[in-house]
Amino acid sequence: MHGFPLRVVVTGYIGARSCKWLYRINALPEPSMGPVQRQEYLYFTAQIGKQNAKYSNGFPIGNMPVSSAIISPEDKQVIIHEGKITLKGWAYSGGGNWVERVEVSPDGGHVWYAVDPDNLTQKHYHAWRLWSIDLPVDAEGWLEFCVRTWDSSNNTEPTFVRSAWNWDLHVTSSAHRIKIYSVNKSRPETVKRIEQLKAHGQEIEPLTLPAEFTLEPEDEYLAAYRKYPREPKN
Repeated sequence: MHGFPLRVVVTGYIGARSCKWLYRINALPEPSMGPVQRQEYLYFTAQIGKQNAKYSNGFPIGNMPVSSAIISPEDKQVIIHEGKITLKGWAYSGGGNWVERVEVSPDGGHVWYAVDPDNLTQKHYHAWRLWSIDLPVDAEGWLEFCVRTWDSSNNTEPTFVRSAWNWDLHVTSSAHRIKIYSVNKSRPETVKRIEQLKAHGQEIEPLTLPAEFTLEPEDEYLAAYRKYPREPKN
């Protein structure tokens, strides 16, 4: 099933360039006319689509580009924390390059934090590196986290998928993104609400389920409302 009795693994290249069921090796002056090489695994520009794609206006993909992903937490997860969220993932680069740096952003790609080298697994040729980081997070609510990697030749990933959109959907290796709902227990009001929920036998999840108790005593509500009245005094 996986190429018995002999297969070739071409390190640093996309998996489609490895060969199963090897029975002959040819030396050719140009890339093979085989469909996997010349007609599939092609890279097109964003202006190419079903309406105008040809084999000749894409180019075959060889080396694996820089790529990385967040594997923990999971997308759409609710995270209760005290000002930091731990993220873990993997990073890789092909063509004989190796991962030099991993950076993670808690705000969709504006501010980046580098993973401490001590929190990266050992460096090897043709191998991925695992990483982890305790990321400072102050904001609450839905946040977008993303990761990017720099390799030994200063290659990195496009920040947004629209920058690397490819109609053939091959090697669109933009910065991986997940959305997390942040609940920050370093905020007194958040701690108070969590305690209220527990006292009533409820949890923070599911987020769409309303709390089954009064959110604020009437006297506290009126005091806050009257402190900052809706209408101007004059």
